[in-house]
Amino acid sequence: MKKCILLLVIIFCLLTINSWGSTSKKGIIAEVGPYKLYKSDLDEIVRNRTEITQILGTHPELLEYVYKTLIEEWINISMLALEAKKENLDKNSEIQKRIKEITKRILAEGYIKKHVTNIKINEEELKEYYEKNKNNYKIPQGVKIKHILIYVPKDANEKIEQQAFEKALKIRKKILEGTSFEEMVEKYSEDIVSKRKGGDFGIIRKGKNISKMAEEIFKLKTGEISKPLRSLYGYHIVKVVEKIPAKILAYNEIKEEVKKDYLKEKQNKLIKQILSDLKNKYHPKIYYKKENDH
Repeated sequence: MKKCILLLVIIFCLLTINSWGSTSKKGIIAEVGPYKLYKSDLDEIVRNRTEITQILGTHPELLEYVYKTLIEEWINISMLALEAKKENLDKNSEIQKRIKEITKRILAEGYIKKHVTNIKINEEELKEYYEKNKNNYKIPQGVKIKHILIYVPKDANEKIEQQAFEKALKIRKKILEGTSFEEMVEKYSEDIVSKRKGGDFGIIRKGKNISKMAEEIFKLKTGEISKPLRSLYGYHIVKVVEKIPAKILAYNEIKEEVKKDYLKEKQNKLIKQILSDLKNKYHPKIYYKKENDH
């Protein structure tokens, strides 16, 4: 399944690529007629295509598959292009129109890239940007919790649901009466991963879209044991281990992210300015009207 998804991503990347972008053409790894494919071309696709890097980030073992698939698809596209030329499809008016649009887009992207890559940023600017946007680098309030899960199947009937709830109530009662939380985790929890760590679930953070269960957890005090809380998986008995206050990350902790955000902001401002200047230079005209306009 992972390979199928990746194959679709690779084909999309090849079909939509504007140029191979590499200036250093060393190491030909495939050739079809006048077309040549270089190792640097493949490396650039893998490095710069978000869809591919995301998949390889979690499944690095697919790298060899990526390269083989890219080469195969490049060869297929090259052969089809040569046959299309033999049949004079490159002279077809509709295809010529599309080529002109693609060429125009490549030139536009090249022009923008040329100008935005010259942007310089100094330390003083970065610190000033950080101070103005501190809240963007804030880690929300969190709680470190342990839990016991009583699993409830998705297709559970009312009787099974009630039995799971009553079991969770009994477990909570025993904890409140003095039985250690960890002992009850070991005996009853059906979350295999957290069970190995004494029920440690880690930290959950406050956010805009937290679940109703998380909302209830944030109401608990440190050391408090929750009532049975329902999730998609079943009933949870939660113990709050620690309340973690919200924190704004220090500049040195987040410097690279600040730099990335500030650079993006400057690039966007520059692009807007470029487009504004060009509108004043070329005076574009728009003739479009809605059908019901008079």
